[in-house]
Amino acid sequence: MRLDLHVHSTASDGSLTPRAIVELAVDRGLSALAITDHDSVEAVKPAQDAAAGSSLMVIPGVELSAVHEGLDVHVLGYFVDITDPAFLQHLRALRDARLRRAETMVVVLGDAGFHVTLSDVLLLAEGGSVGRSHIARALVQRGHAVSVADAFDRFIGRGRPYYVPKDSASPADAVGIVLDAGGVPVIAHPGVTGVEDLIPELAAHGLAGVEAYHAEHTLEQAAQFAAMAREHGLICTGGSDHHGPTSPGAPLGAVEMPSDTLPELLRAAGRA
Repeated sequence: MRLDLHVHSTASDGSLTPRAIVELAVDRGLSALAITDHDSVEAVKPAQDAAAGSSLMVIPGVELSAVHEGLDVHVLGYFVDITDPAFLQHLRALRDARLRRAETMVVVLGDAGFHVTLSDVLLLAEGGSVGRSHIARALVQRGHAVSVADAFDRFIGRGRPYYVPKDSASPADAVGIVLDAGGVPVIAHPGVTGVEDLIPELAAHGLAGVEAYHAEHTLEQAAQFAAMAREHGLICTGGSDHHGPTSPGAPLGAVEMPSDTLPELLRAAGRA
C-alpha cells in the first residue's frame, strides 16, 4: 500500500490543483493521499470530488503553523471536520496573519531597494493561503533572486535580513485546534524544524502522532522519531511534503512508511 500524508496544493503554496494532485496520485498507484495545505482546507472537497470513482482515499487534512521560543512548529491535522465553523474561523485568522506578514515583508523589502508589490504576491498565491514562498517567487520574477531557495537564503528565511515573524498559535493551541475539529494531530517533520524536544510535552496535550518518515529526514532520524513515537504511545506518519513538480523536494508518493501507518491513523480517527 502506497500513500502520501503530506501534500500541498494551490490552496496554499503548492503548484498543482487538487484535481491534478489526485490524477498524479492515481497514476502513481497511491492508495491514500492527505491534502495538508497551510492553514487551509479549501482543496479537500475538490480533491475528494476528483477522486470519486477511483480507489484513492483522500484524507481531509491541514498543516497549522505555530511558534515556540523562536522556532517554527508545524502541526498536521488528519480527518479534521472541514465544515466545523469554529475550525474554519481559526483558519481564517491564521490566513489573515499570513497576509499581514506578507504586507509587512513587501514594505520592508521595498524600503531596502528590493521592490515587489503585494499584487505580485497575491497573483502568485492565486487566492490561496499566502506564504513566504509566494514572496520568494515574486523576488525571482522581479530579478532580485535567481531561485526561490536563493530568495530564502538571502532575504526572507528565518534569521535573514527581511524575515518577518507572523502572529501564530502556540504548539499546544495548534494541537487543540485539530482536536476540537475532530482530527488527529501529528507533529510535522521534527527533524527539519528541530523541535523534537517538544514531543513529550505535546503528547501530554493530546498530540497523537509524529511524522517520522519525511522526505528531508535521514534514515537515522526516521528511526529516532519512530522510537520516540513508540515510547510515548504515538502513531508514526510520513509524507513527501510535495509542493509540485517545479518545486524543490521529493516527488509525490516518494516516501515509504510502514504498512500499519494508515490502519493506525484510521483507528486514531475512529474510522477503523
